[in-house]
Amino acid sequence: MKESSLKAIVSILLLALLVILALSGALLYFGKTGQVWGIARYALRNAHTVAALAAILVAALHLFLNRRFFLRGLSALFTANRQAPK
Repeated sequence: MKESSLKAIVSILLLALLVILALSGALLYFGKTGQVWGIARYALRNAHTVAALAAILVAALHLFLNRRFFLRGLSALFTANRQAPK
């Protein structure tokens, strides 16, 4: 698999996980008791936790795959030609 295809898949997966996290978090916050849309709160909490852990792993993979871009950005940020104050 080409690296660009892998990067695209990882980015889409990360976006999907963030949507799941936002939706499950909102449902947990606004649906205070019992079931939310027919889903038990414990199942929703478990799905939220699993999605969060998966998002952390996928975000780490995303950062690894884009490390050159990330490091160039950091380098440009910290080694920019800065003028000394007058």
